[in-house]
Amino acid sequence: MLNSKVQAGLIGLGAMGSGMAASLRRAGHTVRVFDVRTETATAFARDGGVACVSVAELGAACDVVISVVVNAAQTEDVLFGAGGCAAAMKPGSVFVMCSTVDPNWSIALETRLEKLGIL
Repeated sequence: MLNSKVQAGLIGLGAMGSGMAASLRRAGHTVRVFDVRTETATAFARDGGVACVSVAELGAACDVVISVVVNAAQTEDVLFGAGGCAAAMKPGSVFVMCSTVDPNWSIALETRLEKLGIL
């Protein structure tokens, strides 16, 4: 369980991500969210939480970023695309990827994030 002082963010409010974000919220955490469907993030925030306007905003505010997007291409975009969150995340913060990807791609991603001080 996350310490209640840890700032958590979740990217991707589809079937899995919305359930994960709701579980964190029910556990008493303030949860920052981002989804490409702005109305989905806004609806989550209405029920308690914070809708971020970009993944960079979310990354800068959170100690733990959980990404629940579909695949490696979307994960790459979330992290390193225009306005990606990797550049905004603080050293020592944690990135959790829940996407279906090739294990070798995941290992290479870990190496890239480690160079930025991201776990």
